[in-house]
Amino acid sequence: MDGRVLIIEDNKGNCQVLQKYFGDAGMQVEVTNCGAEGLSLAMRHLPQAIIVSTTLPDMSGSEVVEQLHARTRTRHIFLMLLADTDVHRERLDALDIGADDFIAAPFDPDEVVLRVRNALRRVNSSNLTDPITGLPASKLIREQLLRVLKEPEGEWALLRMHVRGLKAFHEGYGFQATSAFLRWVGRVLAVALSEDDVTDDFLGYSGNDDFIIFTHRERVASLEAEVTVQFEQEVETHYGFMDRQRGFVLIDGQRRPLASLQIQCVTSQDGPFYDIRSLSEALAG
Repeated sequence: MDGRVLIIEDNKGNCQVLQKYFGDAGMQVEVTNCGAEGLSLAMRHLPQAIIVSTTLPDMSGSEVVEQLHARTRTRHIFLMLLADTDVHRERLDALDIGADDFIAAPFDPDEVVLRVRNALRRVNSSNLTDPITGLPASKLIREQLLRVLKEPEGEWALLRMHVRGLKAFHEGYGFQATSAFLRWVGRVLAVALSEDDVTDDFLGYSGNDDFIIFTHRERVASLEAEVTVQFEQEVETHYGFMDRQRGFVLIDGQRRPLASLQIQCVTSQDGPFYDIRSLSEALAG
């Protein structure tokens, strides 16, 4: 079971148990004991599931869930609240504010893992999230494009981050390495977006080696610069020593360039756009 889970819990015993069981299930696990750091990690790393204790030292678990649900970039993440006791009113309130699930101590860690696994399977199979990157996929990207069309004179910008050379990378290194590479690109983009306090931007993966970003127009120049620098600094670490030395990959005796990032930007000033097709065509360049 691939995937990433963030546990926001100040009870060390609960953390250790959940970390072990999710790790045994093949998931990458991050842990923090306070809500503020949990919110920061969620924005920077975009886990596929977050388990939040209802009682944290700096804020309530409900506040964490409300903030995650209110932010466009984290709204798609599966959220489970973990309570000390099973109080019916608390359970209803948690679901009402945006939590996807609720479980109370003492809990069965196997059940928690199964609930998360089943939830991720559902969103992946319905094209809500991409199973490799964990990012919003076609349906949620379409929602953002519709949102753009409703703001023909808005201050928005859409960016298409196209990973060139990914096919050669896949041929040379295989599926697992390519999946890890795509997840790394997603993290680079998420970290760049989290450098300020904007909460209504969006990051998705549409397939075809394309990441889609919805953000504010004034952020484009700095965002493009930061992403480009980070990508170029780290991309070679995903290649073997000989390929790094040569600066290319040999596929069937042919030289294929290392992966690079091509950025295409469309803003409201490039319009007007009347439908998703015209907007998508402009974004494709």
